[in-house]
Amino acid sequence: MWWPRESDVTRWLADHLDCLAPHLGVRHLEVIGREVVIGERWSTPGRYGIEQTAGGLRLDLAARDEHGRLVIVEVQFGPADHKHVGQLITYANTADAALAVWVVADSDPVFSGDHLAMLARVNAAFAGRPEFRVVGLTLESQGTLVPGAEVPWVPTLRGVDPATQRYTDCSTAGPVLL
Repeated sequence: MWWPRESDVTRWLADHLDCLAPHLGVRHLEVIGREVVIGERWSTPGRYGIEQTAGGLRLDLAARDEHGRLVIVEVQFGPADHKHVGQLITYANTADAALAVWVVADSDPVFSGDHLAMLARVNAAFAGRPEFRVVGLTLESQGTLVPGAEVPWVPTLRGVDPATQRYTDCSTAGPVLL
């Protein structure tokens, strides 16, 4: 069981940034835009942002940390790939982000050692400005699978340090029914 679309994962992350913050070394994140085009106004009253996909570079999520620094999030639905790494680097540079986060949502997120080594090298080359982070997102069931029963699924985030390629402790945001 999984989210039906990438936009559902993005929406969940936007509503649960408090679960993502500890993996990024920040205490608080506030959404300033969801599915926004870089260079456009990132927030409007009553909405997460400007929903656009045609033209320009489209960020999945834009947020500010407790210090007012820009944090961008590139969400990937499915196994990690080169395309999303390149997008993340391009978006971070274009938006002048302080922190760029690649969230891979899959049943078994596997980050290539090459991807992690490259992001560690980019972090070192740019002295951490922007700093790149990697987080895996899975849904894990709680309880026994009974045919026809609604099973609560717990979203679980696991951070990965690109330099050491070590996973941080997992965090959960409470069960959701799908």
